Amino acid sequence: MTTEPTNPFASPMTDTAATGNPEADQAYPMTATAIAVIEDVPAAHRRKVRTLGMRFLLGLPNVVIPIILGIMFYTLAAFGPAWLNLGGNASLALLVVSITLFFTMIYVLTNAFRQDQWWESMLRRQIESRPTPWISLETHLSEFVTLTSTQPKSMASFQLGSNEAEIIDIGLLQLDKIKGEMVLECDNRRYRIPRNSLLACDVQQIKLHSPWTSVVKIACQTSDGPHEFCIIPADVQPWLVITQRYRKRQTERLANEIYELPETR
Repeated sequence: MTTEPTNPFASPMTDTAATGNPEADQAYPMTATAIAVIEDVPAAHRRKVRTLGMRFLLGLPNVVIPIILGIMFYTLAAFGPAWLNLGGNASLALLVVSITLFFTMIYVLTNAFRQDQWWESMLRRQIESRPTPWISLETHLSEFVTLTSTQPKSMASFQLGSNEAEIIDIGLLQLDKIKGEMVLECDNRRYRIPRNSLLACDVQQIKLHSPWTSVVKIACQTSDGPHEFCIIPADVQPWLVITQRYRKRQTERLANEIYELPETR
């Protein structure tokens, strides 16, 4: 039997399959001595940011940009040799250059359009308009995060793979090192999670829109029993988003900051 301490941020060996309200007999690595509070945002201010229309508009560039670039580079590759009176080898070289430029421009332009930055800007304005938000934008630092489920969503039989998680909310996260609590003010719900209420806080990999994504899995004790969800830090450096190592460093940083909150009585 090993005597080495357990690493709370170690990646799991299997896919995440826990539910938002897990089984009562599920074991956790931490013991809760406090209760987390989770409430819906007042109806007048609930779900005003991540609406279906805004999700469509912010996702549009990821569709439009490849189509426009595809038309441009197809035209260049198809008609460029004739326009420039190029021979066989030169035409092949032009085709290779066009394909290379096509994928390079897609990467550059789609990453330059930061969805998280737009979501954060709109959410901050919405929270400022709320009469009694749980976070203070003036006195404490906050960071934008995306919340996902830990319950994989069933996929259609014709789709590859088995299950995927889903985005359930977006919010601003504040870590209060004096009170020893994590506070989330989201588009749909709000969370006040004392450090003493945590049952688990570790880095895991989940399937989100097909690719594996690093997340901070949170399990906390509420008056209704254990509650689970996952947190994805904002993409503050969009040019590094494509690298899994960068995403994992971001989630490990956040998990470590949450784990090191002081336990208060």
